[in-house]
Amino acid sequence: MTRVPAEATSSKRFGTFGGVFTPSILTILGVVMYLRFGWVVGQTGLTTTLLIVGVSHLITIATGLSIASIATNRTIGAGGAYYMISRSLGAPSGAAIGLPLFFGQALSVSFYVVGFAESVTAFLPDVPLKAIAAVACLVLAAVALKSAAFAIKVQYVVMAAIGLSLVAFFTGRGPNPPETIQWVRPAGGESFATAFAVFFPAVTGIMAGVGMSGDLKDARKALPIGTMAAVFVGLVVYSVFPFWLAMNATSAELVENQRVVWDISSVPALIYVGVWGATLSSAVGSLLIAPRTLQALARDGLMPKFLGRGSGEHDEPRLGVAVTLLLAAGGIFLGNLNAIANLLTMFFLATYGLTNLACGLERWAASPAFRPQFRVHWGVSIFGAVACFYVMSIIDLPSMMAALAVCGGIYVWTQRRVLGTAYGDARHGIWAALVRTALHQLRRAEFHPANWRPNLVIMGGDIERRPYLLELGSTIVQDQGVVTYFQLLEGTVAEHAEERRRLLRASEGKIAADFPTVFYRVDVVADRFRGIVATAQGYGMGSFEANTVMLGWPHQPERYAGYAQMVRELVLLDRSLLLMHFRPEKKFGFRRRIDIWWGGLQGNGGLMLLLAFLITAHDDWRGARVFLVVVVSSEGDLEVTRGAVESVVRSSRVNATPRIVVREGRAIHEIMRTESENADLAIVGTALPDPEHPEQFFERMNPILDALPTTLLVHSARSFSGEPVLFQDEQDASRSPD
Repeated sequence: MTRVPAEATSSKRFGTFGGVFTPSILTILGVVMYLRFGWVVGQTGLTTTLLIVGVSHLITIATGLSIASIATNRTIGAGGAYYMISRSLGAPSGAAIGLPLFFGQALSVSFYVVGFAESVTAFLPDVPLKAIAAVACLVLAAVALKSAAFAIKVQYVVMAAIGLSLVAFFTGRGPNPPETIQWVRPAGGESFATAFAVFFPAVTGIMAGVGMSGDLKDARKALPIGTMAAVFVGLVVYSVFPFWLAMNATSAELVENQRVVWDISSVPALIYVGVWGATLSSAVGSLLIAPRTLQALARDGLMPKFLGRGSGEHDEPRLGVAVTLLLAAGGIFLGNLNAIANLLTMFFLATYGLTNLACGLERWAASPAFRPQFRVHWGVSIFGAVACFYVMSIIDLPSMMAALAVCGGIYVWTQRRVLGTAYGDARHGIWAALVRTALHQLRRAEFHPANWRPNLVIMGGDIERRPYLLELGSTIVQDQGVVTYFQLLEGTVAEHAEERRRLLRASEGKIAADFPTVFYRVDVVADRFRGIVATAQGYGMGSFEANTVMLGWPHQPERYAGYAQMVRELVLLDRSLLLMHFRPEKKFGFRRRIDIWWGGLQGNGGLMLLLAFLITAHDDWRGARVFLVVVVSSEGDLEVTRGAVESVVRSSRVNATPRIVVREGRAIHEIMRTESENADLAIVGTALPDPEHPEQFFERMNPILDALPTTLLVHSARSFSGEPVLFQDEQDASRSPD
């Protein structure tokens, strides 16, 4: 990430009034108040107008409170809303809203200069509106390029002019005041959503102050006070203004006469001064904050780095001003103020929504690092976020979906590009809070066998020696459950602490990249077999624990006794066992055929059938044929067994083909060798070793395993009930052969 130049630190030169309140209130009391508010009142009536004002300010108050909370928790750097969101929800979320926010701020310039040009055409009717707007845009860009300090000083004069225009408006009377106030929407009036879309840009002015965050002497103090002061002053003005309009002009006049504010005013010339000052100062404000948003994006590596360069003592983003000017010129040629207003409404509502969401989630996650001096209940911020997205949907649902799709695309692109970028944001805390909440809910929910899913621990040792365990384990689980790969180091913690840290650093990232669904752990144990039992028993949290253990097959006879005791104890702990005998010369073959050596649903059969379904659901095994191989003693058992197995296959909804084999006096390993010669994976149920003579178990199993391809030996836990998972009802399970 590119660092801010050292000279940029001297740019922090504005206080609460000049840096936050002034640009915010000048943008709030702007072009909409003078040129569009009368249209809103005329189209919807006074009651609906006040509702629009109320809803708009509820959203901005919630957003202002969220801004205040975030600002008093951490130092806010350059970039305003983008900085807040990226440092709270991460770089991808910041970019997803930062880029649209920049374009919205650039289009704001178009919105304001077009409003200025509309008022000027009364004096220059022969000059095209777009030409006036373009010239105004160039002049304002020159002001912004000179310095932010100069622009802020100009805004003090403008604020005085707006104050005088309001005095002129409220001391005047309309030439033909109506007999009664139009409280309800007149016939043929516009809908709430349409009028709201036209009005809402008026209250987006709070982002003008937020956008100057990098230039404030004390952002923690200035942003909360300046933002909330501007919001409440704007609320007072916009609550009184429509009453005076409705008292002095009819609905028809308010709709048809864009200059009704001039007609009502006692000194119309002051209205011109106010309009010109408000529109031009708002445009200058946007020309100040849009380049700073772009500069912050570039310095975070989300835009070309040359756009992050600053000029002069105060690190002025002059390249950003030039880019903003080009975009504003494009907006001017749209020519329609209402069309621009709709675009701005979507951009700013999305920004408000994510700002609220960032604060609400940080507060809800209860991270110890989130300790704002100004505390807001997380419900207030979440309400603000929901309200923003709801209002977006009622204004223009297709535009909302398009905007969210664009933001989603930017999010995915940024996530891939800056995967390693970390700002100490709240994402980890948010996910941790979600996990905590889910665990509490899981404890309260009654478990039903139909909800079983594989939570697998793989005791695999060195990954380089047994990658096949990791490969098949992740294939089985996929996104159905949780899989954790354990590498156990035998010895003491003092001996292996440094090696443990090294292995975690070296292997965790690699496994996450190759197997995104697999977690990796390194534990130190005194004895390997005892350690496996202890780890499998203790791994988990609350009612969420491992239910299946995958192990490799032992090849040294001296390990048989310890291995046998280990698997018996794992079964006593109610863990299902998956013991893999890997054939390195065959590996997993072509992944086109799986043979299940089946003895019915009783015992291990249900889990074996389910494992085949899970494996073939993976892309690498998709299309593999599954054969359910059953050995019978005589020809007379063939048809009965075939019918029962076919019934089970149909009912279980597992795509498998029954294969019934007559024993004819042959040894079982000979039958297995013949039947599974061309299989890529065999799944075989197994009993447990005899505690008194464990070697006999391995002597019996080794010839069988040598006759098969890579084989998964399965021993089902007592707590596993395959029937509810495999079948739609209990009658289906009753059709299975024993």
